Amino acid sequence: MDYESYKPFVARFNEQPCRESEVENLFAPGLPFSLALSSSTSGNAPKMFAQYHHIPKEGPIRRSVFDPREAKGPENAVVCYGYRELKDVERESGEVVKRIPVGIVSGGGRRMRAGWSVDSDESRMSVIMPGQVSPWAASMINNHRSFLMIHALFCLACRDLDRLAMTFAPLFIDLIRYVDEEWDTFLACIKDGTVPDLEGIDHVRAHLQVHLHANPERASELREIGSPFSCVGWAARVWPKLRMLVTISSGPFATALPKVRSILGPTIAIHGLGYGATECGIAAPYDVDDLDTLVLQSEDVIEFLDVAAEETHQNILQAWDLEAGKRYQIVVTTRSGLWRYLLGDVVDIVGFDGDDGSPVFKYLGRKSQVVLSIRFPHVLISDSDLVAAIQAMSCGDIIQVNEFTAIVDDRTLPQTVGCFVEGELGPNSHLAPQKLFDALVAINHKHQDLFDQGHTRLPTIRMVKPGTFMEYRQRRGEKVGAGAGQTKVPVVLLESAAQEWIKERVVQEL
Repeated sequence: MDYESYKPFVARFNEQPCRESEVENLFAPGLPFSLALSSSTSGNAPKMFAQYHHIPKEGPIRRSVFDPREAKGPENAVVCYGYRELKDVERESGEVVKRIPVGIVSGGGRRMRAGWSVDSDESRMSVIMPGQVSPWAASMINNHRSFLMIHALFCLACRDLDRLAMTFAPLFIDLIRYVDEEWDTFLACIKDGTVPDLEGIDHVRAHLQVHLHANPERASELREIGSPFSCVGWAARVWPKLRMLVTISSGPFATALPKVRSILGPTIAIHGLGYGATECGIAAPYDVDDLDTLVLQSEDVIEFLDVAAEETHQNILQAWDLEAGKRYQIVVTTRSGLWRYLLGDVVDIVGFDGDDGSPVFKYLGRKSQVVLSIRFPHVLISDSDLVAAIQAMSCGDIIQVNEFTAIVDDRTLPQTVGCFVEGELGPNSHLAPQKLFDALVAINHKHQDLFDQGHTRLPTIRMVKPGTFMEYRQRRGEKVGAGAGQTKVPVVLLESAAQEWIKERVVQEL
């Protein structure tokens, strides 16, 4: 199955009216709990997938690194439970039998596991869930900036924060950047106990205000510490009991790690959330201290396809057929209606778990032939190759890359890789294009041959102003309208309008 074969069926939920007889038992028994939207990283319209509430799978499940039973104090999960719209499913009589939220999978999944129907949202609005810092209403904000600022406000007001969780590492940097930009506003709000005037929070303002109390002592303490980028290890000073940040920081998000670490300081751990897609969950962290290594763990059926093999039914492999050191595509069959569906993700098998034999692997990126690659006449550069090259080049002496994206730079012929980078320049930043080229050659020697033959030139690197990628996520999130937390910046920026937008934010070319 591919999405084109699935799309006509899931599109039935968009019909007006949406009849129960047309969508009941469509992909699984009953009606979906929610409709999850993909992140549309490539710039295309988001895909929509039906998510059903299934009976939990029986069998041993690895304990999560974000297990509530291990909390030693208040924690905060920065997850959006808001939605873009509600789909009313009606009987022939016009009676609405179910309202199905359309939004991001992280919020919809947490709603489903907790049993939080949209019909009972109002009863939770003024509640702070056990062990949490932010009121439940804070997670009903869809505006990217306001969502992060309100969560930041309640976290700052709490000195005893134990754990902080969010979807992706760059989102943590966004939150901290908003705190830095609005530092005086945050201090005033904590001192006086007032919720700031922010876009898109009118429907939850009263519910938030109930829980924000004047705390001049805490405001004074924060003022003494200073704003986030005034010192290294700021988070450890603001939250002296903070033990860990739980977030996805592998693959394309790994470039954000040095910046995240400088904010956290050396004592606060960074743990991974695992690996999944809008379609389903796939793997759990193999070791809490290893952000890149994952172990297969899913309530759905995960199969594999050798990246070099033809995409046919006969070539699909089971977990016990895999070989360490080889690369495979992920193939999923879900209880929510996908059948042998190619995700387009590639993983590298590094071994097998000693307890149950499950494959242990690292996520590499998207399959080159699918999306998000730079194609030249004689070579193809995948998103995983670009990430690896940027990581190899990034260092304090050259450029400490926080985030980047790439395009085909054809301003001068021959074409080359053009990178837009946000980060800190080192004393030898002028060497960055050569270092990046050397890293690409180390990954694929063809780059040197093409350079020697005049078919390409050194990569170009254009620095963009601080906050550019944060602004991109905000703009993209508002366009999709599905809630904050899932929007990602693509490794390769294909959309022409987005390319022009980021070019306008260049402040220096190396």
